[in-house]
Amino acid sequence: MPAGVYNPESEQAQSAATVKLANLTQAKLEALVQGAAGGYKIARGERVQVAASDTVVTGLATVIAVVVTPRTRTVKQLFFNASPGDQAGTPAAGSFLLTSQKPTAVNDVTPTAATDFTDDIAVSWVAIGT
Repeated sequence: MPAGVYNPESEQAQSAATVKLANLTQAKLEALVQGAAGGYKIARGERVQVAASDTVVTGLATVIAVVVTPRTRTVKQLFFNASPGDQAGTPAAGSFLLTSQKPTAVNDVTPTAATDFTDDIAVSWVAIGT
């Protein structure tokens, strides 16, 4: 079969190969990113947002990528984003900006900065860096 062509295996083989990330140790998670570049590490955590843009400190020296997902949602905080920035100003090295937005109006889902954080929505995050 030519390189780059997807070759689906049986469902049994696929399910046997599936690894649940929640059950991986920190060392096994970090081994996954070593294929991208040596020295990369993974940090992960959870944050309850208190402003439309929060700085989250990861414990890494620098952050090159970050992914966030809310554990729950409300209309008051419907959309979530994360940005590692340039790691030289805002946010500081080893941190990322976590932002949340809400719909502009009832019939307009254009995102605008969230203003109500009383629902204490927890946001899980995973950061890759050095």
